[in-house]
Amino acid sequence: MWFTLDFSSHVPVYKQIKEKIKGLINANILKKGEFVPSIRNLAEDLGVNINTVARAYRELTIEGVLEPVRGEGYIVRKLNRDEFTKQILSKLELQIESCKKAGISFEELYNLLERIYWRDKNDPES
Repeated sequence: MWFTLDFSSHVPVYKQIKEKIKGLINANILKKGEFVPSIRNLAEDLGVNINTVARAYRELTIEGVLEPVRGEGYIVRKLNRDEFTKQILSKLELQIESCKKAGISFEELYNLLERIYWRDKNDPES
C-alpha cells in the first residue's frame, strides 16, 4: 500500500489523499512523468469508494499536480513546492498556537518535534 488514511480524522478522506500524494511528490518519491495508481486500484488499496479517489485526482488535476493521459491513467505533472511548504507550515503554526493556548510548554513541543523529525520509520520502538 502506498500510504494510509486516518478514518477518524475530521479531514475528509479525499483531502487526505490529495495531501498524501502531494507529500510523496514533495519528498521526490513520486517524480514528474510517473504514473500514479489507477483510481480503481488506489480505492481498493485504501478501502475507500472509487468516487472519493476520483474527486482527489480531479482536484489534483485542476491544481496542475496530476495530468490525465487518455487511456493510460494519471501522471505527475508538477507541484509548486514553495506553495505546498507554505500550506504545511501554516497548518503547523495553527497547531502550535493551539498548544500554546492549552498551556503546553515550549520544551514539550520541542521534544515532540525533535522525536518526530528524527524518528527512524523502520524502528518499531518509535
